[in-house]
Amino acid sequence: MIKHFCDGIMAKNNQKKYLPAVIIGSIIILLTLTGGLIFGPFNGILPESLREKLGYSNNLEGEITVQLFVNFNGFHENLNKSIFFESNENATAFTILEKANLTLQVNTYQNGVFIEGIEGVAQNSEYGWWYQADGVDGGIASNKFDLRVNNVQTLIWLYKNY
Repeated sequence: MIKHFCDGIMAKNNQKKYLPAVIIGSIIILLTLTGGLIFGPFNGILPESLREKLGYSNNLEGEITVQLFVNFNGFHENLNKSIFFESNENATAFTILEKANLTLQVNTYQNGVFIEGIEGVAQNSEYGWWYQADGVDGGIASNKFDLRVNNVQTLIWLYKNY
């Protein structure tokens, strides 16, 4: 009888010991699911009114207009131009430069296209070309960064110091 009583007390103490971990774990799971729903791949199941408020678009195949800025860092006159893409055109961080009729120096590697120069302003040991989509640095090759999928409004190409 005493053994069963002691076992019961030990079980209650273990439950109390793990209660904070269970609560914190539950909150983390809830936040992860909510974040995935709002910001992640599951946002397609949200009501359209909420998707619009969050800045998502269902227009992955349609026409888009993206504001292109090219900052030559004083080596050339900067460019600010709206670029329109038809629904059947490939819209990437690379093709927007082609669509703007800019003279490009590129090198194609296994993982994608690397911009080495724009309008005669070429990379060197100190400077190189980088792009930002809506203020966020592009993390993949420019020819693989889809402007429609990422719902990009503004694309900036920067000639900046490494």
